[in-house]
Amino acid sequence: MMRRQERGTRKRGRGLLTVSPCHCVPASHQIPVLRLCFFAGILLLAISTAFPQKRNAYGWIWQNPLPQGNPLYSISFAKDRDSGFAVGSDSTILRTQDGGFSWEKLSAPQDVTLSGVFVRDNRNAVIVGSRGTILWTDNAGKNWKQILTGAKDHLYGVSFAPQQPETGWATGTYGRILKTTDGGSTWQTQSSPTREHILKISALDSDHAAAAGMNGTVLTTGDGGAKWKLTDPCGTALVSSVAYIAAKTIVVAGYGGCVARTEDAGETWSRIDIFSRADILSMSFSDASNGVMTDANGLVWLTGDGGVTWLPFNVRTNPKLVAVDLANDTTGWAVGENGLIVRTDDGGYSWQRLSEGGREDVNDLAFLDKELGVSVGSRGKIWLTDDAGDNWFPVYSGVEENLNSVSLVGDKKGWIVGDKGTVLRTINSGISWGKGVSGVTDDLLGVCFLNEKTGYAVGANGIILRSNTGGAYWEQVESGTRLWLEDIKFADAKTGVIVGDKGTILRTVDGGEKWQKIRSNVKENIYALNFSENVGFAVGANGIILRTEDGGATWHDQESPTQSNLYAVSLNNKLNAIAVGDNGTVIVTDDGGQTWEVQPNVTSKVLQAIIYRGEKELWVAGRGGTILKRVEPLSGQRVASPKLPPVLRGAVLGGTKPKKRIPLITITDDGDIPTASPPKKEP
Repeated sequence: MMRRQERGTRKRGRGLLTVSPCHCVPASHQIPVLRLCFFAGILLLAISTAFPQKRNAYGWIWQNPLPQGNPLYSISFAKDRDSGFAVGSDSTILRTQDGGFSWEKLSAPQDVTLSGVFVRDNRNAVIVGSRGTILWTDNAGKNWKQILTGAKDHLYGVSFAPQQPETGWATGTYGRILKTTDGGSTWQTQSSPTREHILKISALDSDHAAAAGMNGTVLTTGDGGAKWKLTDPCGTALVSSVAYIAAKTIVVAGYGGCVARTEDAGETWSRIDIFSRADILSMSFSDASNGVMTDANGLVWLTGDGGVTWLPFNVRTNPKLVAVDLANDTTGWAVGENGLIVRTDDGGYSWQRLSEGGREDVNDLAFLDKELGVSVGSRGKIWLTDDAGDNWFPVYSGVEENLNSVSLVGDKKGWIVGDKGTVLRTINSGISWGKGVSGVTDDLLGVCFLNEKTGYAVGANGIILRSNTGGAYWEQVESGTRLWLEDIKFADAKTGVIVGDKGTILRTVDGGEKWQKIRSNVKENIYALNFSENVGFAVGANGIILRTEDGGATWHDQESPTQSNLYAVSLNNKLNAIAVGDNGTVIVTDDGGQTWEVQPNVTSKVLQAIIYRGEKELWVAGRGGTILKRVEPLSGQRVASPKLPPVLRGAVLGGTKPKKRIPLITITDDGDIPTASPPKKEP
């Protein structure tokens, strides 16, 4: 049977509930992320800003990664090498005034994808983004003025002439070219010879500039943009980067390993063979000789002869660095996926991390109390927190498989399941983990323990496993289906429910000995469920929400405020429930499901896990290491559903307060990019 990971681009979510024998953590499985065109990704994000959900919303703080985890698309520094900005999706603007060693998240005046930034000096900067957005500051980012140009095209690139900083250009979709001669306060449209999307632009002076974009497009001008010449040195390959480095010397780079160079201002071009077919994502030169570029395989390429020859260098973890800014022959910065920011102080030979925290997907969360928590994720990652998530630290798992679900009982015992039949267990609150014997190689997606001895796991190909030995050994239980089973919960010691693909619902009333199919009347995949006594919610594909009032014997479809896939759901009491999913979706009910509200968020990342313990004790987590915590009361847009009596019952936590934990095996090097340290100042 084809593995689910190969059957689409849906991301499974995992949720989590309070630590109670009857409330276990939902789960799902991973799919490999397809290598998408970075610039196509920006296009999709730009279009997604038309959705009504407000991104530039308060009330959430990033706990991981730090300073934030949204994708970054551009970075630029002033000549002082201290003042810089980085921008990205979800209206993200970051500012640093110490060379990148600390960052401050700024508020954008509107909710759009921000694709390009250029810092003219330590006070003046210009940002461009979707829907014709141009933002300008003359006070180091304390305030941003939105510049109205009349253009509605998505803008991607912006550049100013180094020696004439009042002159600059911005480029975007359908050949859009805008020019300013007053530092960015006003802009005029220039005639363009192409309708292709123009992604990047580089200005040498007030007369000379070059731009590049989709379908091999390269544009050059020598008269300030009065006329632009169209060439295609890379054929039809996407040209992602351009650098005008000398009076007549231009270097372009793009997909398929294309690098081309001209010494006559674009009249003729020479292809440079770098002996690689990797897609080039970004390029920057500090002068006419020294340059750096990055590719989709995570390599950094260096040149010291103006782009005639290039040498590749590895960066740890092979990150996709989608924008780079080289200030001089030693110092530079780059940004990429999941909020990654890196810096070099040796001309690009080595790179150190300015951002903090793990960037592996977080697939599930569980908390022992309001401070002590566990998160699990891709590539065998386990993290603990002893301070409500202010700090997350890794612990040794001993495995490389994706970990999909975690279940805790009491204040000491816990279990994790993952791909290829992986089972881990702890008897010391997560300080250390040992392997259990599942006897299978199928991916396990959900786990639920009723007590310290008895638990169940579900997963691929309809598998159900049972352990009566505290997770040490497992045996298979007949499910009657080969469909993927995503999550399992027990309403009480005897009554349990499993959900899965194509509307699959299985129920037991004898503690898991036998499982019976329950009619759901839906065809969508169901990814997660949660119970409060006999009342529960199940969520899944296309925003589906089901509710039961009889321990899962019957289910009723509810009106949903979203069409996004929902991957996790959590109940705090009989009235309060929250579900999360694609595009950073968070939906809330405080009346037992009679109405649901869309909660504003600060990310469009896929959210796969949730902990909701009432009021502001709310954590959500997902792709790219995302962990967010709520710091203000929830609010949203109310959507009415059919009237159903709210009869949810509150779950009660038990157990003694655990002590703070110190890992038995300290992970001194988790394999990530080394952390940067400020260079020593000369006396």
